[in-house]
Amino acid sequence: MSALLRVENLRVRFRTMGPLKALATGTKAPFFDAVCGVTFEIDKGETLALVGESGSGKSTIARTIIGLQRAVSGSINFDGQEIEDITGADRKPYLRRMAMTFQDPVGSLSPRLTVRSLLMEPFRIHQLKDRDAGAEAARLLRLVGLPDDFARRYPHQLSGGQARRVGIARALALNPDLIIADEPTAGLDVSVQGEVLNLLARLQDKLGMAILIITHNLNVVRHMTDRMAIMYLGRFIEVGSTERIFEHPCHPYTEALLAANPEPDPDAVLNRIELKGEVPSLMRRPSGCEFHTRCRYAQDICSRVFPEPSINSDDTKHSFRCHLPLGRREADPPLEQRLHLQLHQLPR
Repeated sequence: MSALLRVENLRVRFRTMGPLKALATGTKAPFFDAVCGVTFEIDKGETLALVGESGSGKSTIARTIIGLQRAVSGSINFDGQEIEDITGADRKPYLRRMAMTFQDPVGSLSPRLTVRSLLMEPFRIHQLKDRDAGAEAARLLRLVGLPDDFARRYPHQLSGGQARRVGIARALALNPDLIIADEPTAGLDVSVQGEVLNLLARLQDKLGMAILIITHNLNVVRHMTDRMAIMYLGRFIEVGSTERIFEHPCHPYTEALLAANPEPDPDAVLNRIELKGEVPSLMRRPSGCEFHTRCRYAQDICSRVFPEPSINSDDTKHSFRCHLPLGRREADPPLEQRLHLQLHQLPR
């Protein structure tokens, strides 16, 4: 089965100062890379999670896919069509098949518009004038479990969970093949989080859409995703099936993230892993493996050589970037011996 969305070597860069200031100060590279060479794909009907600390580049990837941010380089292929180089009105047919729900459910809704007007925005943008506004608004509200009379309300009259449902309804207006959900449970009570997640799962089963979830919540990831990608400083450091990564993580950063996941059982024995030090600045990336400054397993080679992607021998769809993957330290030859022939040719 061909992938619905395929992203290859995506790089997104932001300026740190204007051209004149850079010229005056002699700054040769007045920018930083928020996303560095990211590659992944999502199949039809599949759910993929992007996981990582704040500032790791998760939302930047989502905004680039949906067209709110331009990439410096790389490829975004949607259902067999390269769309990264398509701009303006020519991109609309592809954007109709994608939709995004934003992290702030209330802030993403215009306070001057009623729910009905908000739900009809996609139809107006794509010039679909043959729709009955009242009927479409009622259909979308029922789809997300809200009464028809919510169409007359304004965003300030909605709770966080209700605003989230309206955002999901608006995203579903044009029957997209891909939904990008940026922190779909952020700021919601635990009971409301469950309702929103169950709603997304039911809609996926009913409509067959693919979902890209951006979240810090590992319980959400384990509950409803097929695969997950762990991000650190704008790179994927581990990608694989959700079940495989939860049971057998290969990267030390993944191990630390999973160990920090809240445990509801008060009698459970916790094995927390403390990451020392601060997250490095994107403008001053560490040499070698960028996680080595916080890694408890780091050796000298980790600070000198950037790790290339490796494939798990037990699962070819499970990849990672680490010189010292978990579970291999005893069986593998000495690290210097394994890397001796690669030191001069590993790509950055």
